[in-house]
Amino acid sequence: MRTIAAGFVLFVFLCRGQSPDLRDRTFFLTHTATVQQFLEAATTIRTITGIQQITTDNDQKSVMVRATAGQIAMAEWLFNELDTPAVQPSVPHEYRAPNSSDDVVRVFYVTTAATIQDFQELATAVRTITNITRVFTYNAPKALVVRDTADRIQMAEWLVKELEQPASPSLHEYRVPGGNDDVVRVMFLANTGSVQAFQKAATEIRGATNITRVFTYNSPRALTVRGTAAQMDMAERMAAQLDKP
Repeated sequence: MRTIAAGFVLFVFLCRGQSPDLRDRTFFLTHTATVQQFLEAATTIRTITGIQQITTDNDQKSVMVRATAGQIAMAEWLFNELDTPAVQPSVPHEYRAPNSSDDVVRVFYVTTAATIQDFQELATAVRTITNITRVFTYNAPKALVVRDTADRIQMAEWLVKELEQPASPSLHEYRVPGGNDDVVRVMFLANTGSVQAFQKAATEIRGATNITRVFTYNSPRALTVRGTAAQMDMAERMAAQLDKP
């Protein structure tokens, strides 16, 4: 009889749309200056953690979540990351999901993007080149938050560092782990002058090389491409021809 009763209680619990291991937690974002910043931070936390039940209070700047212990632990880490007034961009900001060997959350603080548009362009390049689906931006501190496998996070880290550094003519290449012929390159076309000329050069390179993943970061005139080694070599030669003073 005890077994039947326990089974009935569990059945009723599940029918109500609840889960036995869900917990409630409330976080307060004290360092968000505006409602927009508060909502950006809350959205980032919801989408990165995968928490479905979340309630926000704009006046109190509070976020109440109902989630598993693992999701709450990740949310707490993200809250602490995004709600701090003093950020150290040079220090790795990384969280590894409990009970998982290949589930990583990383926060990159972009320091060289002069405008929000620059920051968004860099984020788009990272999202599309790495194939990371969970990439979210918190504009006020220029925080780029990503979640994926360790290999893809490693590629994102390389790409952010490349796009953050000053333009240089040296080879900027990343070979994707496990890919026989999968290469990422960043090329700086510093002599293209206007944004229009830079975009035109990118279009010509995309069309001639048949590279589908070609993305532009206008401010430093950085062209990020991903394809085969042969395509990369052709793109590099074209970039050198198109970037003459």
